[in-house]
Amino acid sequence: MLYDALWSAGVGLVLLVVLWPTKSTGKRLLKSWKVQDPTPAQIDDAIRYLKRRRLLYPWLIVGLTLLPIETGRGVGSLAAIVLGGTLLAELIATQLHREGSQRVASLAPRGLFDIASQYVLIAYAVIVLIAVVLLLADLRISQLPALVVSVAAVTAVVWAAVVRPADGDEVVDRALRTRSVHVSMGLGAALAGALVGHALAFVGLLAWIAMANTNYVSKKIFW
Repeated sequence: MLYDALWSAGVGLVLLVVLWPTKSTGKRLLKSWKVQDPTPAQIDDAIRYLKRRRLLYPWLIVGLTLLPIETGRGVGSLAAIVLGGTLLAELIATQLHREGSQRVASLAPRGLFDIASQYVLIAYAVIVLIAVVLLLADLRISQLPALVVSVAAVTAVVWAAVVRPADGDEVVDRALRTRSVHVSMGLGAALAGALVGHALAFVGLLAWIAMANTNYVSKKIFW
């Protein structure tokens, strides 16, 4: 237990240092999510968005290591803990309100498909369903709670992205709202794959990369 906690603390600190946001990071983030020629104020919003998440990584990763949740053993277990901590950081950061800012409700009703790609949602649901089937088939019932918690976290992030009032610059808020949904689902897919292992772990990793870089909202393909 102590070894796992020390290892996870080290991983969390490495992630914090390597991924610590700068102005160039904030500018690159906004451009990658289709915010053209971001202003200094918009870049500051992006940096603040990233800092909220990065600062939580070490604490949450260590915390998950100490919880009596069965995630399996070996590399898959460690990956599941890191991915789970990152997902929880996304969840907590989504709930935070920037001090001194004024939240404004959108005049037009906002739906899930207005800020997220249906392809991302469908891919995430399919991977989770496959993970559940494989865990049940392999009689690894003890790992289902971790998967259920991750699905709940993703659902909460998506719900918050849809219903929370806008915070700060409207263009940046919308772009980062979409990013939160896609990234959280990507993390959830990767976590599901890590819990199952084998080929699904690789599929989940690829899905995470693809979802986290899907910066568009697809048109509806069903009613």
